[in-house]
Amino acid sequence: MPDQTAVFRHLSDQYSALPPSEAYAGLYTAMQPPLPIVFGALHERLNALFLFMNSKMDRGRHFNAEQSRDLIDLIEEIREVRGSLGKIGIDIRVREDYQRVLNECSAFLVVSGGSPIPESFAKIDIDRFDPVFVSNAWQPPTKTSTPPKKTMVGEGSYAIVYKYTDETYGFPVAVKVGKKNLDERELSRFKAEFQKMKELNYPYIVQAYQFDESHTSFTMEFCDYDLRNFMHKYNGTLQFATRKRLALQFLYAMGYLHRRGILHRDLSTGNVLIKEYEEAFLVKLSDFGLHKAEGSEFTKSDTEMKGSIRDPTLASLKKFAKVNDIHAVGHILAFMFTGRSSIAGCPPAIQAIVDKCVHNDPTQRYQDISEVIADLELATE
Repeated sequence: MPDQTAVFRHLSDQYSALPPSEAYAGLYTAMQPPLPIVFGALHERLNALFLFMNSKMDRGRHFNAEQSRDLIDLIEEIREVRGSLGKIGIDIRVREDYQRVLNECSAFLVVSGGSPIPESFAKIDIDRFDPVFVSNAWQPPTKTSTPPKKTMVGEGSYAIVYKYTDETYGFPVAVKVGKKNLDERELSRFKAEFQKMKELNYPYIVQAYQFDESHTSFTMEFCDYDLRNFMHKYNGTLQFATRKRLALQFLYAMGYLHRRGILHRDLSTGNVLIKEYEEAFLVKLSDFGLHKAEGSEFTKSDTEMKGSIRDPTLASLKKFAKVNDIHAVGHILAFMFTGRSSIAGCPPAIQAIVDKCVHNDPTQRYQDISEVIADLELATE
C-alpha cells in the first residue's frame, strides 16, 4: 500500500497552485487536508464546464473542442484521484446525479472538432451549495500532548457534547462524552450510535471520526447550529428557496436512512444540525442513539420514548415504523418554513405536505420519504 503522507503531499503540490474558491473548498472541510482543496477544485471546475455546456443547449447543441478536451481530461483526473486515494484506504464516491452526468458525457465527448450534444441530454442541474464528492476520509489524529480546551455546546439524555479546536488543522471538532452513570444497556446504545454513524457515508449526516474507550467518548464533525438556534438567528431573513433547499437536504438524509432500513426514532429540532459556510448552509442529521433497524427487537420499553416530537398514534416504541418517523418529519418541515413550533401557518403548498405527514390516521400519511421529496420539489411559495 502506498504511503498516505506521500499521496497527500503529491495532491497538495498538485492543487495548491490553483486552489478553489473558499465557497467550494468549504463544502469539504469534513475531509482531511489537503482533500478540501482537491475536491473543491474538482467540483468548481466541473461546474464551470457544466455551466458552459448548458449555455450551448439552445445554441446548436455543439460543445466546443477546447471544453470537450477539458472535460475529458477532468473526468480522467477524477478517476485518477479516486484511484490514488483508494489505494490508501480512502473511498471517494461521486454523488449519483453528477456521476450519471459524467457517464452520459463520456459517451458523446470527442477530443477534436467539438462534441455534438445529443437531443436526449437534458440541461444539467448544477449544485453550488452541496458536496458532490463523498468520502470516509477524515479522522482527527490521536494526540499525546496536553488535551485541548473544550467548551460544552449541548447535553442529551446519555451524553454531553463539547467543542474543541484541533491543534493540527485549526478547525473545530465535536466530542460526545457518555455520562458517568450509564448502565450497561445505555453504554451499549452509545457505542452502537458511534458504529452506525461511522458506517453512514452521506453529505447530510454528521460524520463520526474516532471512539475513545478510555473516556467513553467519540469525536465527530462539528456543526455551527442546531435547527432551533439557526432559525432563531436567521428566520427573519431566510427566503423560501433557501428554506426549501434545507428541507430537501433533511429529507434526502431521512431517505438515505430509510433506504438502508434504519429508523431514526428521535427526530427533533435539536438533532437537525446546520453547518454555515461563507455563502451556503448545509443540513447535517445527528443523534442516532435511538436508531433501530426495521424488524429489530432492541427496544426495551416505552420509557425510551424520549424524542421531543411524539407521534400520538404510537402506543409503543417497539411498534415504531417509517410512518412514525414521517410524523416527526412533518413537524421539522413546519419549523423550517415558519420558525415556530406550531405545525400551522406554512405556505399553502408546504402546509398540505405537513398535514399529510402528521395525519391522525397513519395509513393516510406519506408511506415513504420519496413521496415527501417528490411533493416538496414541486412546491412553490
